[in-house]
Amino acid sequence: MTIGQRIRNSRIEQGVSQESLAELVDVSRQTVSKWENGAAYPSGENLTALSRIFHIPMDALVKDDWVPPEEKPPEVQYVEIPVEVKVEVPVPRPRNYRLWALLAAVVLTVGVFVGALFFRERHEESVPQTQLEGEVIDPSALGDLVSLAPLE
Repeated sequence: MTIGQRIRNSRIEQGVSQESLAELVDVSRQTVSKWENGAAYPSGENLTALSRIFHIPMDALVKDDWVPPEEKPPEVQYVEIPVEVKVEVPVPRPRNYRLWALLAAVVLTVGVFVGALFFRERHEESVPQTQLEGEVIDPSALGDLVSLAPLE
C-alpha cells in the first residue's frame, strides 16, 4: 500500500472530503488528489499535519509494514496505605432513666404533701402576732430570776 492509498483510506475513515482536508493542511484540493494518486508526495511538514488530523503516528502513513502496537492492559499496583481510624465509643447511659425520673418525681410529690400536712396542723396551735405585741412582761414579777441570769 502506498502513501497515497493510506492517506485516502484514512481520509475516508474519518469522513473528510479532499477539499476539507486541503483546508486543514493549508494546500489545494488538487495537491491532496496528487498525493492520493501517487503523482506527488507530501512534505515532512504536511505529513506532520496529516498525522495530527488523522490521529495516527507518522509511521502509519510512511511505512508499509507498520502495525499498530499491541495495547497491554494497564498494570495494577497495590499499595498499602496505613489508615488511622478513630473510634468513639459512646458512654452507655442507664437504660431505665425514665423509671428513675418517675421515682424521683413521686418521692418529691409525697414529700411536699407530707410537709403541707405537717405545717397545716402547726398553724392551728400558733399564736397570732397581734396577741404577742399586746403583752408586756414585767421584770419585777420575775423576782430573783432576773438577778440570777448571767449578763452577756
